[in-house]
Amino acid sequence: PYIVTTANFSSNEVYIKKRNIKRSIEEINNFKYDNEIIDNLSINNRKKRSIRIRLGKYRWTTLIDYYVYFPLNVFSIRRALKILETATCLRFKEEHSIKNCRSGLRFSASSFYDSHLGRQTANSYQNIEIVKEYFNEGMILRMVLRALGVIYEHTRVDRNYYVKVVEENIKPFAKKYFEIYKKHVFTHCIIPYEYGSLMHFGMYNFSRNGGKTLIPRDRLYENTIGQTDMLTFNDVRTLNWYYCSDVCKIKIRCKNHGYQNPNDCSRCICIEGFVGDHCEKFARTRPYCKTSEIFVTNELVFFNISGVKNCVYHVMTNSFSKIKIILLKVRIDFLYPTTCSIGNTLEIKFLRDKTLAGARFCHQKFSKFIKSQNNYVIIQYNSYNPKSYVHMYFKRSH
Repeated sequence: PYIVTTANFSSNEVYIKKRNIKRSIEEINNFKYDNEIIDNLSINNRKKRSIRIRLGKYRWTTLIDYYVYFPLNVFSIRRALKILETATCLRFKEEHSIKNCRSGLRFSASSFYDSHLGRQTANSYQNIEIVKEYFNEGMILRMVLRALGVIYEHTRVDRNYYVKVVEENIKPFAKKYFEIYKKHVFTHCIIPYEYGSLMHFGMYNFSRNGGKTLIPRDRLYENTIGQTDMLTFNDVRTLNWYYCSDVCKIKIRCKNHGYQNPNDCSRCICIEGFVGDHCEKFARTRPYCKTSEIFVTNELVFFNISGVKNCVYHVMTNSFSKIKIILLKVRIDFLYPTTCSIGNTLEIKFLRDKTLAGARFCHQKFSKFIKSQNNYVIIQYNSYNPKSYVHMYFKRSH
């Protein structure tokens, strides 16, 4: 997510200390990431970038009123807003009538999803338009994030390094949703471009002829962009940075890319696969996952997993080495969607920054070769299909 603002952000993020890799969880918390700081514009070494929220004239408080017009499903909207309340310091108060001279969010039925970017006025409600026939909580969250000031990921100023926009395939009325957003003042943080963001369109959104409208320059992410399942780690982190960075007066140090939780200042919010007050240890392995740690040598390591499971694997090798992944076959979603569902996919985090969504694969007939940016890869397998399976190899590389 991309935020326009003049505020400053202190992350409290602490990278793992440098040490030789060991198999124990305690020592893994100190193992070395090669070249942790991302420092150029290439696809394989992602650029540092601004987080941006549209500041405008008015900023929301952390308590926001909302009203839901009939015939929208108020329970789905409540669930979506509850997700934000659980993950951030924001709170939403449902009203049973529009209050005069008060600002808030007004959910109304429409033939399309749309929302103003940022808070528009200080004393009136603003519309969030929802398609009642296609009631998707992820889309509701996307529209709420727009209202909170988060711009579409593919409209940030450096998007051309990461996606190609095919303008001739876009419906004329929708071209405004693909225009680079250049307004207002920016502040810098090191959250790179997020292919997996809830705020990123898919390859065929608003296509007028069935052709692609967005193409990732890193083709491994073709089935990652466009998800409307849930907020990503960095989607939430963006909101917490902008709205909640002053909540915790006493700062704590977080490990493994975690950051301080504004709803419980004694704990950190962790990326998938890590737990603990400070994100200092691996999450407990479910019995059917068998292990959570895989050490890779010069010998090929065959890996396969199948069936209904939710597993996270930490794949590691020696410092200063990399990991070569040979993805033989993936068969998880038998409908062959253009965007893989987060709950039914294989996700491979091969970049240095493990806060970013990985490349997702839910159907793969032909082999793919992936080389990690450092000596550590996180693999997540999620499937609710008993016939799902994945076959792959790992090998140390240089």
